[in-house]
Amino acid sequence: RRECTSCHALFTSTETVALTDVMRAKKRSGTLEHFERDKLFISIYRSIDHLPDSIKLSRELTDTVIGKLFRKKPMSPIIETSTISSVTAQTLKAFNAAASVRYLSFQTNMQLSNDVRKNLKNT
Repeated sequence: RRECTSCHALFTSTETVALTDVMRAKKRSGTLEHFERDKLFISIYRSIDHLPDSIKLSRELTDTVIGKLFRKKPMSPIIETSTISSVTAQTLKAFNAAASVRYLSFQTNMQLSNDVRKNLKNT
């Protein structure tokens, strides 16, 4: 917490790691791109935007997914986008199964309901 020296208002600041400098995402095509926390946040938000407090929940779920990605062994600065998707789907499934289904539908080209069931069983 900090206090403004002119108006004496109190505010809280937080520090985060600049993930774009630390991590890279490897796409299916083999190309590398900076890991973007905001992209992950938006994909999670789209999956739970029907829930109350979806913005706050999306922030918390994004932090959870990133924490799990950092704890993966062996830790590498390059993470496959399929790993990011899998960890996100697992996290959402533990939180809300419907959100996991929505997330998976955005991430893949699933055409049949059996594909959804199969992907949920594999996560």
